Amino acid sequence: MNSKDYRSTLGGVTPSPAWRARTLAAMEAAKEKKHPVRRPLAVAATAAVLAVAVTGGVWLSSRTEVDPDGPGTARTPEPVVTPTPTSPEAWNENFAIVTDPSQLMGKNPTAGRLDELTELPVYENPNIAASDEVEELMHDIAEAIAQSVGLTPGSYTFEAGTDMPWLTLNCTDNTQIVLHGVNYRSIYPASDPEALWAKLCETIRASSKGFTAEEEILEVYNFDGTPHTVRSIFASLPDVGLGMQLYFYSFFNRYTLEGGNIHQAVSSTGMLEPSDKPVFPLRSEEDAVASFRSGDYWGAHYTSHPEQAEILQVTIEYDTTEGQPYFQPVYRILYTQDYWDEVIADRIFDGVDPSPFTGVGIAYVPAIDPEYQDEVPYRRYFNDGLAHHTPEDLT
Repeated sequence: MNSKDYRSTLGGVTPSPAWRARTLAAMEAAKEKKHPVRRPLAVAATAAVLAVAVTGGVWLSSRTEVDPDGPGTARTPEPVVTPTPTSPEAWNENFAIVTDPSQLMGKNPTAGRLDELTELPVYENPNIAASDEVEELMHDIAEAIAQSVGLTPGSYTFEAGTDMPWLTLNCTDNTQIVLHGVNYRSIYPASDPEALWAKLCETIRASSKGFTAEEEILEVYNFDGTPHTVRSIFASLPDVGLGMQLYFYSFFNRYTLEGGNIHQAVSSTGMLEPSDKPVFPLRSEEDAVASFRSGDYWGAHYTSHPEQAEILQVTIEYDTTEGQPYFQPVYRILYTQDYWDEVIADRIFDGVDPSPFTGVGIAYVPAIDPEYQDEVPYRRYFNDGLAHHTPEDLT
């Protein structure tokens, strides 16, 4: 499918010209001055705009529901010596527990195909300052989301916020739709979140003309043995290049249901065709894994022995978490440690059989070649702090 076909396909789900013009004008007016890019490469393909009401792309650190025999299957590393969990460092490590690592793999199109990617665009994440124009824009977005799932908008509140403005729309059934700037949206159902989720999925499937609406399921477990399930839906367009598949996977019509609430993190640049975005060369998969093994990586999970971890899967995804100055590609490294089984047995609640469970961790390494990383600095936060692990943490 060429760029003309993209535009034709996307025409059925794009906002009206007036909406688009007003939205883009607000974005341009609110953007901070861009950092200069010293050595951008030629930009790759064109594509996609933001669909009204059910728009954009969400970040979810864990993508799931995979074919265990597909490209996301575990890789077998060289034999390693597993450290004993009796060392103090091992007991302080942080990881997720699953019954099978495939529960934290996913439908990421880059799985098993990383050698096809040598460069990718980067998107600025502008801070949106509070203004009358931004308030009107955010209110229109919140009302469109409500109406798309059959809710009746009511009163709303607008707050300037310390970094970006907040808008809370109260629907007549007491459901709340909350926007933090225009990039981060949440729906807090008053009742029956499953029914609202089903309606949202139906709306996305109906609006994604020419696309396939796919669903991913993430399931990890609490230490009391109960599952924690996260579901995501996104629009897929498989008959295009891998870079464009990743763009759609990351930014187009993606919502997530977690804990009874619905969330969406959407790049405002999802409204723009990416043809004018700077493209940067990528570091190799091997270099990213070496960075992780040295102890230089990001994320909430932590191991004191990264050099001995078993790598299960490596993919590239766009990080759209809050606080990012840029939405940029990152390597997502899924790994495990043999001794985590003993740690699980110690942490699991009394009366819960630990034998079905195993531990898995997720490490993130910026995918942009380090030579260019100062142009697009990477940040990832956890519990209001930078989630950056360094080799010094291992000593």
